[in-house]
Amino acid sequence: MSYWCYTPENYEELNSRLREEIKIFPTGKQSQKQAVSHYDGYNHAKSININYPDFQRYRTYLTWHSPDALTGYLESAPQPIDESPDQKYKIIFWDSVAPLLHKFARDVAVRPETKLNYQIFVDMMWFHQMDKGDYDNWHNHVSCQWIGVYYVDLPKGEETILIDYEGREFQPEVSEGQLLIFPAGYIHKSPDCNNRKTIVSFNFNVGSKYTIDIIERVKKTHPLNFFDTTEGIKEFKQ
Repeated sequence: MSYWCYTPENYEELNSRLREEIKIFPTGKQSQKQAVSHYDGYNHAKSININYPDFQRYRTYLTWHSPDALTGYLESAPQPIDESPDQKYKIIFWDSVAPLLHKFARDVAVRPETKLNYQIFVDMMWFHQMDKGDYDNWHNHVSCQWIGVYYVDLPKGEETILIDYEGREFQPEVSEGQLLIFPAGYIHKSPDCNNRKTIVSFNFNVGSKYTIDIIERVKKTHPLNFFDTTEGIKEFKQ
């Protein structure tokens, strides 16, 4: 079984601010049928805008689109910041939690010994707030490598239940004010709720990126295999 936990330095203040933003969230615009009392439905368009440009920078191979391309990648522009009141919680959230995702990317996803850089892509994010009698069903997530769950309110014993690839069911050791990260393929659910539980959740990928040193070596050793600019490529940092 694999999972990772991180704690923001200012988690008590963060949780207080998130509770206030979630409290005013418009309940009439939810689009997903869920057995939870209050949520930002994760199948509507706004769930895709995470309100954090650094994690929205996707790129695809340009040569898949144009055989005459002179560069290798097509960079997608990040979506604009959504200033709507119902999306403010995301801005507050990433101010504190983004550094934890960078730490996870280097600790776990793209290890420093590879001498590679990394790029984080967050596909979508949402929140659930559950009250007594609410529940969740077994499920996993597609089109992503990892799931992040940040606990704003977490009654004892109501930690997320996971089933790993060997079929072992377990509840990770996690507490209120912590970020839990686990593989997206793990089947998971929230146990039946006996007290208020609030989470902010998101799907994300971490991609490896070549450094300038690696690019320069390829250009020298296999010049016919290199056709791209080095713009945006950063030196490796430990």
